[in-house]
Amino acid sequence: MRELCKVAPEMTRALALTLVFATTACTGMVDTSHGNGSGGDDDGSGSAVEGPDAAVPLTWSEVTIARAKLWVDAQVPYCQAPNHERDYDAACASTCTRPDVADWDPYRSDCSGFISWAWGLPSPGRTTGDFAPFTTDITSVIAGADLQTGDALNNNEHIVLFKEWTDVGKTATFMEEPGCSSATPYAHEFTADVTITGHTVVILHHGTFTAIHYDAAM
Repeated sequence: MRELCKVAPEMTRALALTLVFATTACTGMVDTSHGNGSGGDDDGSGSAVEGPDAAVPLTWSEVTIARAKLWVDAQVPYCQAPNHERDYDAACASTCTRPDVADWDPYRSDCSGFISWAWGLPSPGRTTGDFAPFTTDITSVIAGADLQTGDALNNNEHIVLFKEWTDVGKTATFMEEPGCSSATPYAHEFTADVTITGHTVVILHHGTFTAIHYDAAM
């Protein structure tokens, strides 16, 4: 395996991501030192996961999307509460009922709880008002044209995770927890056209957002 890593590091990166999903499918864990936001020996950004060879670490963006994909693949339902706790959102059931995964349970599975989980922030998760442009202790406003994998787009009602450009500056894929009244009330991906003006990004049929970046991302 080490000879393979030396010859084709791009192959080991793909294998590392495969192993991340294979070994976390049942536990909900990507990085055990950050699964519940409790911190570890690094900077708390959730970037400590490494591939089979230590010379090929996964990037922060890869870890963020891997964590988010666990919820998307499981179609974790939207809740404004941790698992099995009272949900005061009138559009939702009175008690949050989700798959029982220890690392996920303490988090709200609403839009901002989803971002908090993906970024490895402490549970139960921040709210939209705790991210830029409203609060700037850990996040910063960026130009919409500068969005990269793992960034987010926020407004005073909703926040979505930026996955990737499908047509740079014009069309992109996002990940979100959309709300109990949505036709798809669970974590999922969607692709939409965008219009960018400075830091403002209009996502077609989804609203107007501010592009933001997690400052601890590497």
